[in-house]
Amino acid sequence: MKKVTLDTIAKEIGTTKNTVSRAIRGKSGVSDELRDKINNLAAQYGYQKKMQARKEQIKVTMVCNSGLPGDIYFWPSVMRGIFEYSAKHQISINSVIVDMIKDDIKYLLPLQEEHCDGILIVGTLPDAQFVRIAGLGIPMVTVDHYSDSVACDFVNTANEHGTLKAVDFLVERGHKKIGFINNEAATHTHSLTHRYQGYKKRIESLGLTVDPHFVWPNSSYTDNQYFKEQLDMLAAYGDAPTAWICVNDLTAYNFCSVLKERGLRIPEDVSVIGFDNIPGIFHTQLTTMEIPQSIIGCRALRKLMRRMSHPEEPFEYIEIFTRLVDRGSVKRV
Repeated sequence: MKKVTLDTIAKEIGTTKNTVSRAIRGKSGVSDELRDKINNLAAQYGYQKKMQARKEQIKVTMVCNSGLPGDIYFWPSVMRGIFEYSAKHQISINSVIVDMIKDDIKYLLPLQEEHCDGILIVGTLPDAQFVRIAGLGIPMVTVDHYSDSVACDFVNTANEHGTLKAVDFLVERGHKKIGFINNEAATHTHSLTHRYQGYKKRIESLGLTVDPHFVWPNSSYTDNQYFKEQLDMLAAYGDAPTAWICVNDLTAYNFCSVLKERGLRIPEDVSVIGFDNIPGIFHTQLTTMEIPQSIIGCRALRKLMRRMSHPEEPFEYIEIFTRLVDRGSVKRV
C-alpha cells in the first residue's frame, strides 16, 4: 500500500487537507462528526502524526488587501508588532494578498489546502471576501477593520475617542471654529469613518456648530488640487476655522504644504492636528494623535492565540487608545 498522507484522507472523505490536519491535531474549526470520521479513517490507514501537537509550530496566515504592501507609513509598524510576537512564540507567518478590485477566489486556495491554525485579517477587505474567509471555520482575528457580516474578534484603534480628545485639546486652547479634513478612502475604511464620527460627536456635545463648509470629506493622498479648491471656497464663503483636525498625518502633511504655498503660517495663522504619529516624513512639527501601531499588531496575534485555544469564548471588539503628542502646530487663541 502506498504511503498515506493528509491528501489521501482528505480526498477520500471529500474535504481539504487543512481540515484533516486540524482534526487530527485536535484543533478547533471542525465539527465533532467530521473530526471522528477523519480520525477513524486515519486510524484505519495507520496514519501517524510526525510530531506531537505540543512540539508543532503554530502556523498563521496573514491576509492583506492588495493596497496594503504599498503603504510605507502606517502598516510597517503594525507588521513589526506581529512578527516580533511571532518570533518570541515560535509562530510561523504566511501571507496571502487579496485583490480589492477583482472578486477572485484564488486567495482562498492557500487557506483551504495548506496547513493553517489561524487567520489574521490585516486591514480592510470587501464584505464578500471577508465572509468567504470566515466561512472556512478557521479561528480568525481582524486588525483595523470591522464588519457586521462576520462574527470574529476585532482589534482596532480607539479612533472615535482619539478625535474626540483632539477636539477637547483645541477647545482648551481657545478654538471654537474647528474644521475636519477626511479622505476619499473613508468610504470603505472603518478607522477613517470613526475618526470623523468622534469629531462630529464632540463638536455637537460642546454646543459648537458643525459648519458643512468646514468639513472636507474627499481629500486625496496624491493630488492637492482638492485643498486648493476648498480654500478658494472658504475665501468666497468669508469665514474659516482657526484649527483643523486631519484624518491622518499624511493628509495633514499635504494640507500644510498647500497652506504654506498660500503664505499661511502654522500655527500662527492656522492650527493643525494630525492622526497616527507617523515618524520621519514631516518638515513641520505636527501635533498628532499617536497610535501604538506595533502594540496593535502584537495584541491582535496574541488574541488569535487565545481564540485558537479557547474557541468557545465570546468574541471581542478590542480598542487600543491613542495619545496626544503636542509638537507645537496648535496655537493658543
